[in-house]
Amino acid sequence: MNKFSIAAVMLAFLVVFGTQSCKKEDPIVPEPPAPINPIVGQWKSVGADVAFLLSFAAQIDSIHADFKANNTYTVAARDTSGTILNYAGTYTATKSTSGNIYDVVINQSAPDERTSRGIYETYTASPDSMKYEVVQEVPSIPGFTPPTASGGFGSTVGVSNGWNVQRFRRIN
Repeated sequence: MNKFSIAAVMLAFLVVFGTQSCKKEDPIVPEPPAPINPIVGQWKSVGADVAFLLSFAAQIDSIHADFKANNTYTVAARDTSGTILNYAGTYTATKSTSGNIYDVVINQSAPDERTSRGIYETYTASPDSMKYEVVQEVPSIPGFTPPTASGGFGSTVGVSNGWNVQRFRRIN
């Protein structure tokens, strides 16, 4: 093989592999972050915002709720004597097909185990606000049925319309 053919083969090799290594790569497009569930954050309900059922039957005058992105929650409810009742557990929320209402299941682990089901909806206000309505299912409360997204707020069976609707204001 003469020097010219070896040089031509080497040149062809460099051109092919050299252009491959200089080829522009497609830009890396990061995955968009998972949407944050609108319940995530800290919320407070005070006075007339506390559901009538809670303020009347349990003498609750304020509630502080913290729903975290990892699907855990803590709630501190204060009664009219100043006693703080602490609750904790996990939750799952799924967007319903009814407007911006979410279905929610609350699995309380402290101070004891209970499961509640209901709905919530957040909305823009100053500060942002949320309607929240749940009913304990386990252990069941005879005569009560949780609200549904299709029934809307105030659809808890077993209580007067709206008496179980909680209103929260975002505090963070």
